[in-house]
This record gives sequence, structure tokens and C-alpha cells, in this order.
Amino acid sequence: MYQKKIPIRKECGLHIFKELLNGKWKLMLIYYISEDIKRPGALQKTIAADRRVMTKQLNELVLHGFVEKISFDTKIPKVEYRLTPLGNSLLPLIISIEQWGENNRAVLEGVPGEKQQ
Repeated sequence: MYQKKIPIRKECGLHIFKELLNGKWKLMLIYYISEDIKRPGALQKTIAADRRVMTKQLNELVLHGFVEKISFDTKIPKVEYRLTPLGNSLLPLIISIEQWGENNRAVLEGVPGEKQQ
């Protein structure tokens, strides 16, 4: 596994947060798993992420203890994800960030250089 040359700065909670939750889809994955979207295919459809990138970020969330991966031993292998208590503790923060985005949508959509959809 890749080892970073520069260690995580642990004297500040923001550095730890950024290091562990930095990723385009991680906060959205935690949010949608909390909303009962637990299968990888459904998560991919919901957030429209590249499957490889999404799988990598899910594996990182599992590694850091935010999400639990449940494998079902069936004829066709099945995987689901669920939040751990650590992942659940992030939900108020994620919901607060989402609300901030909604409250500032008009200003944020007019930011130059951002893709308009």
C-alpha cells in the first residue's frame, strides 16, 4: 500500500478531517449510505461517480472506520455498506454543509470557472 512521505499533522483536527475525508465523493457516500442506499451499483447511479474512484473511496472509508462493508455469501456475490458509529457522527456536519450549500446556491452557481449543468 502507498505510504505518504509527509506524515499527517495530528495537532489540528482539521488536518485529520481533511486527510481522512478528502475525496470528491466521500461525504456524499456517507450521506447516501445513511439514506439506505447501500449497494455499490445504486450508490454509483445516485452520485454519478466513476466506479473505480467510488470503489477506492468506499474502501478508504472502510479502512478508516466510517463505513462497514458487508459481504453476503450467495450464488451471486452481494456487497452492502452501512455506517459505523463514527460515520453516523458525521451526519449532522454533512447535513449542515448541505444546508449551507442550498442557502448560498445563487451566489455559488455564479462563481466564475465552475461548470454549469
